[in-house]
Amino acid sequence: MIKNLLIIIVLLSFLSCGNTKYTYLFEKGKNIDFSSGKWILNETYTNNTNGRIQHIAVREFKDILKDSLFELTELRSDKLVASKIPFEPKESDLKDLKIGTACDYLINIKSIIEKDKMGSFPNTPNIGSTKKTNQAQITIRIYDLNKLTLISESTVIGKAELTKNSDDGNLDYVNTGSTISMNGLSKLIRKYEKNKVINK
Repeated sequence: MIKNLLIIIVLLSFLSCGNTKYTYLFEKGKNIDFSSGKWILNETYTNNTNGRIQHIAVREFKDILKDSLFELTELRSDKLVASKIPFEPKESDLKDLKIGTACDYLINIKSIIEKDKMGSFPNTPNIGSTKKTNQAQITIRIYDLNKLTLISESTVIGKAELTKNSDDGNLDYVNTGSTISMNGLSKLIRKYEKNKVINK
């Protein structure tokens, strides 16, 4: 029984999008040149408690930037860096970061679970019907530390909605808020990879 359930879960994971739709918005700087400079990845701002958001951010941006990416935590070991860099830093914060690290760009990430009303396999109501939503919003802001300006801002909202009726015998798989926040971050960073400026 347990083995069959595991097989079903794996199949659903591969065949289903978890009833999730992702909507993307690039408010500024969709096409970024990642080919030069030193890039700082700030500690992510998130309410996802599973600890994987920073790991995903490092992994995905490493694919783009290779050895040009530095985590803020590693720079603190031998650089003069503030204990906390705001998600929306002031010009003075950017200037201090430039002086303290000699790096060229700052990447800030916020991944927030906004609604988490369902588990992976939502229950069928005893009477009537229910409509529930899981939702997360991820925002990336990239700053030029030499010009002390914001050069890119992008957002993705992932939403999983499901209506269950009392006579619904189907087994539905839904992405949790945590999963949406992780998948959304990965997908948004890959948009940067897809749209990056190619120098020939």
